Amino acid sequence: MSNASERLDIYENMLERSRAMLENARHQEWDALIQQRARYVADVEALRRAPQGEQLNAQERQYCARMIEEILEHDRAIRDQLDARCEELTQLIGSSRRQQALVRAYNQGQGMLSQRTRPSRGTEGHT
Repeated sequence: MSNASERLDIYENMLERSRAMLENARHQEWDALIQQRARYVADVEALRRAPQGEQLNAQERQYCARMIEEILEHDRAIRDQLDARCEELTQLIGSSRRQQALVRAYNQGQGMLSQRTRPSRGTEGHT
């Protein structure tokens, strides 16, 4: 296999992984997205290590450019999905904190109420 062909294969793998990551993000399959991302990073590293000796011809460069553009589009869409998820998690955390504060306030109120309704030690049994 030629160096150029090897690099194109890596770009094709990256494109397929970016498509899979986008689908994972759209379906909120976060664990699967992370697994695909790890493979994608390995592809990027393989591309970095791939020999650069043989140059791509014009048609291959054009094909490669189209793949890179699609990868970047997927990356933007994935980031949008992740931003939306972060916002959702931020709201859930805020809601959870408010709920915890209410529970604490309620429990403190219950403690104060039970102290008010207990007979004092000096008045027990003196009626």
